[in-house]
Order: sequence, then structure tokens, then C-alpha cells
Amino acid sequence: MKLHIRNSSIKKAICSLSIAIAFSGCSMNASQEEGTTKVNEQELISVESLFNESAIKDVNLSSDGQWLAWLQQHNGAPNIYVMSADGASKDAFALTEFTDGVDAFFWDKHRLGLFVLKDVDGNEQHQVYRLDLNVEGKSLNLIGTEKLTPNDSANYMVFGQASEKRDSLTLMANHDDPNDLKFYQLNTETGELTFLMENTHRFNEILIDDEGVPVAGVRPNPDTSKELFVRKGDSWEGALKTEPGEILSLSSYNSEIGSLYFESSFGAADTSGVKQLDLTSGKIAAIHQDPNQRSDVYKTLFNKDGELQLVSYYYGYREDYPVDKNFQKHWQNITSNFSRRVEIDVVSMDEETGVWLLEVASDIDPGAFYRYQQSDQSLVRLIDKDSQLDPKFLSEKRSITYTARDGITIQAYLTLPKGKSKQLPLVVLPHGGPWSRDYWKLNDGFMTRLAQFLVNRGYAVLQPNFRASTGFGETFIALGNRQWGTGAMQHDLTDGVEFLIEQGIADSDRVAIMGGSYGGYAALSGLTFTPDTYTAAISFVGPSSLITLIESFPEYYRPFISNWFKAVGDPLIESDREEMQTRSPLNYTDRIKAPLLLVQGANDPRVTQVESDQIAKKMYENGLEVEYILAKDEGHGFSKRINKLALLIKTEDFLAEHLGGEVSPLVSDQVATHLAGLEVDISSLSEK
Repeated sequence: MKLHIRNSSIKKAICSLSIAIAFSGCSMNASQEEGTTKVNEQELISVESLFNESAIKDVNLSSDGQWLAWLQQHNGAPNIYVMSADGASKDAFALTEFTDGVDAFFWDKHRLGLFVLKDVDGNEQHQVYRLDLNVEGKSLNLIGTEKLTPNDSANYMVFGQASEKRDSLTLMANHDDPNDLKFYQLNTETGELTFLMENTHRFNEILIDDEGVPVAGVRPNPDTSKELFVRKGDSWEGALKTEPGEILSLSSYNSEIGSLYFESSFGAADTSGVKQLDLTSGKIAAIHQDPNQRSDVYKTLFNKDGELQLVSYYYGYREDYPVDKNFQKHWQNITSNFSRRVEIDVVSMDEETGVWLLEVASDIDPGAFYRYQQSDQSLVRLIDKDSQLDPKFLSEKRSITYTARDGITIQAYLTLPKGKSKQLPLVVLPHGGPWSRDYWKLNDGFMTRLAQFLVNRGYAVLQPNFRASTGFGETFIALGNRQWGTGAMQHDLTDGVEFLIEQGIADSDRVAIMGGSYGGYAALSGLTFTPDTYTAAISFVGPSSLITLIESFPEYYRPFISNWFKAVGDPLIESDREEMQTRSPLNYTDRIKAPLLLVQGANDPRVTQVESDQIAKKMYENGLEVEYILAKDEGHGFSKRINKLALLIKTEDFLAEHLGGEVSPLVSDQVATHLAGLEVDISSLSEK
């Protein structure tokens, strides 16, 4: 691998080009770990190590319990790997070769096979593929790949595979009309798509019965209330209507006892709990609520009969509550194997063999997948999630709280460089959504690993769960309505910065803000609406105008985005449109004092390229400092490894220039060359 030396002073300090690169790509101290470089006595993790090709995610066990499959980088993008369930990771191999990657997959319930969901270069027009497999000896072979869905311009969303109808997937898609979502059944053998029903009730989520027919659905209403409907024969009956802003989502359907579980905050509670609806009597029973009364339901776990086993909540850290007594016994056996705080997810439970597949991880360890055997209570580590990432180079992530200017408590995560805690350069990393949240666990998400990358480069990283974040109750979400940009959502970020400055942790002269999607909007808002707070900003697929953002949404979104209109405004209403203009950073570029880096995927259907183009052009014409990288083969976020690496190298250089963090001295020529190809000549935008 050819290496690109990025800084002349570092170049001289590290090695002599004539000797070291010729023989070893730059010699390192014999005691230094592979994938790290020592600069100013600090071990710097290489970009390639932090985002390496060995990292895996979404491990799933085949229906016969014999094979494991997961997503891993191959051919430059996420592809499916497989191995025998009782084998070793060294025997795993790539099953697919998609150059634009796999978005999701699942095993066929009824035979040995896989279904794949993927779009083209991030355009979010997802298609369904069938992978045909056979077994020869101890080898699993791919014998065919069949694209099942017929309309390349449609978006097919899979809601499940029928238990009794072997060759059927239930889909919702804009197959017949690009502006209308309907329900279909897809024959997985022939590819025939059969119309199932109109979505006249505007359901945005459903549960299906054993035949794959919708049996329950949730409808979001224009006033942000929600309604739960259940199917009675050939008609739908309302079972529950919430008040505006209350939480409601479906969990599980139990056909044997005629009931369904759902999560909701309807009634007096502010946070969601688990409820059970008796489909015969219509009675609703409260099953479980956060004992601390501060968090919504995070996850639920059901057995194959639809019976509740475990409920989890999440404030700063995850809290698990077993419901079934037999499950509780095994859960205690599992958790007793770990002395440090970890998060444990049950990926699958085979109740016939008593084998569970578990995922275990922490804040500094991406963790591993384990097999738990109920009969002898044994726990066996199967495969590491990232064999090349050494936890000892990562920093602990701490849950903190601070008080916003109006008295609201904000939960956040603070991660500091090892051995440092005073007068640090700070990067504020607001999450996307905004109806999402940050978590403690180190997962495979780009922003989660980015936080560790920045900390390793010497920055303190603050990840606030600002108001409108999910998981903290319905009131906390509602506090974000009409508070984008100039309001309390942005103040929560500013107040977090001020809190860390007051604590002596952050240097007020070296503060940056970086985020993706809504986080990108928050970065642009930080530059325009609080220009004295930030020294630099990076917006990754961030909207610069709330009006062009919502006007770009596909028409079929409109019945399902009442929360957007409530929180942001409806540009079709003139008074809303005028108010949205006042919260659009594009209109206030004259206030900008700090440099900006824009990052965009050309195929993004949610935050289109227009959002980055228009603010880049305006800043350039006003003589403001702006840089722009554009990936023509990506959408709303980057999935291809080479694009992620190029973005990180650019981020590292940009922040080091303006905040003074560390820079890894060596980058492969391939990444450096690729980055050069992503950089946009902004002057060309002004000529259009």
C-alpha cells in the first residue's frame, strides 16, 4: 500500500522517506500496535483500523439453526458473509458481491435461503432479491440471485414473511402510483406481485397474521394524535385513539390467544409502557412501565408464541427487566458472566434446541456474538464484531446531565481523550432525526465511531440528547416543536457548550459543531444563529432551508409526516412558510464568522444535493470560507468504505486546521486520491 505523507514537519519527525517507506511503509516503534501511530506521545488509531473491513453487523441465524450470516465490507460496500453456526470466523466467506452494497437481509423462514433489500447508490428505491442456496458437505453455496420486485422506480418496504403461506412476503410500496402506498403480497418463487389492499387508513406500521394479511395498523393523524385499528373480518375497527403527541407503536401479535402488544404513553403517563389489547373484548391492560418513570420503552423481546419475555428502557444507560420467570433465570445466568457494564441483546431464541444467539458490547468494545445453551447454561463466544479494533485505544463514554437555560434537564454523553480533562478543543456532535437519540454502546454506526475517532485525535466530544430526542417521554419530544434553529433545540446545544466551558473541560476558543441530517442542520444553525459559539462547523447531508427540505419530500410522504408539519411547519401554509424562512440558515449566511465543510451524497432523496449546493454557492459569492465534498454514488449518508475514509481524512484535516487537534501522518494514496475526486469546485456552482 502506498502512503501519502500529509505534513512536512511530521514527515521529518517520523522517518526518512528514502529508507523507511522503501522497506516498511514507515517504520514504527517495535512496541507499537499495528494500526496506530505515535504522535506527541499519543497513540493515534489509523482511519483504516477504526473503519476496517473486518467489522460485522446484523448477525442472524438461519431458520434451521445451522448457518450464521451478517453484513461486512466486501467489494467496497456492505455485503453478506456466512459461516457454519458451529464453525470459526476464519471459515466465513462473502456470499454476495454487490458494489453498491446490501441495505438489509433476512433468512427465509421455511427453507434455506435469504432475502435481500437494496437500493442503487443510496436512492432509497429499495428492491427485493432472493438468494438461492444449497449445501454440499460443510459448504454453503450461492446458486442463484433473483430480483423479485419489478418496478425499479418504486420503493418496496417489507413488513414480514407469512408463517403459514410459505412463498409470501407482505409489502407496502408505491408500485402502481409513485404518489400512493398500497399493500401487496410478493410470491417469492415466481416474483408475482398481488394487490392486497388499499392503504385508505394511511397506516405507517402494521402487524400481519399467519397468512401475511394485515391484522393491526397504526395511523398518524394531522393533529399528531395516533389511532390503533384492528381487522374484524373484512373491515377495520378503531381500538384506541391517543391525544396529540402521545406515543403509539406496535410490538407483537399473538394469534393463539387473540391479543396484541403495543407501546404507548396514552393516558396519564408521560413515557411509553407496554400494553396488551384483547382483540375479543377490546380491553387494554397495562403490562410494564419504567419503574423510574423517566424513559420510554427501548426494546421488547417476545418468544415464538408472542409472549413477552423482556422489557428494556434507556435513559443514560440501558436497564433490562425480565418479565417471564423462566427467562429471568437464564438472563441472570448470562449477565453474571460480565463484570463490567455491557449491553446484551437476544438476537434469536430457538425454543426447541434451547440455543440463544446473543450480541454483547460496551462503550469501548464493539463486542461479540455469543451462543447460550439453556440446558447446561453455557455461554460460548462465537465471533467478534470487530477483530481489528483494540478497546484499549478507545475512551470511556460517560452519561452526564446539564440544565438548559429554561430549567429543562438534558441528558448527554461526554467522551474525553485518555488522561486529559481540561481546556480541550471540543466537538459538539448532535444526532440526526431529530426524532432519534444517542446511546452509550459502541455500535457500527458511522457517527458512533466518528466520536471515538475525534476523541483519539485529542478532542472532547459532546453528544447531547436535546429536546425532541426520543426515549425521554412525549413532553420532551413536544418541547422541540417550532424550536428548530433559533429556538430551544439549538439552545440545548449552546448550553451544553457553556456547561463544559464553565467546568473547565472545553476551551471556548476551540469549539466545533458537526452532525448529519438534522445534526447537519444544527451545525449550519450554529454557524448562523450563534456565530460566536463555534470556531468551525461540518454539515453532513444537512438541510440549509426548511422550505426546500420539505418541498423535496416525495408526495407519498405527506400523509405520514404530520409530526414534521407540527414541529417544523407546512410550506403550503403562508404563515408557516414565512416563519420557516426565519429558521433557515440559508437566509442568514451574512452572520457566519467561521469556516464550513459541507458533505453530501448526490443521490440523497431526503436531503437533496440542492441543500448543500445552495449554501455553498451563497457563501462562496459572499467571500466566506467554505469547502465541499460530494459523493456521486451515495445517498443520505455514506455506505461505501472508501467514501467514509475520505470523509474522515477531510474531517481530520479540517478540524486540525481550525481547532488544533492531532493528524495521522500517513494516509494511503488510494484514499488521498479518492478524496481529491470528491472535492467540489464551488466556483463552478456560481456559474450555473
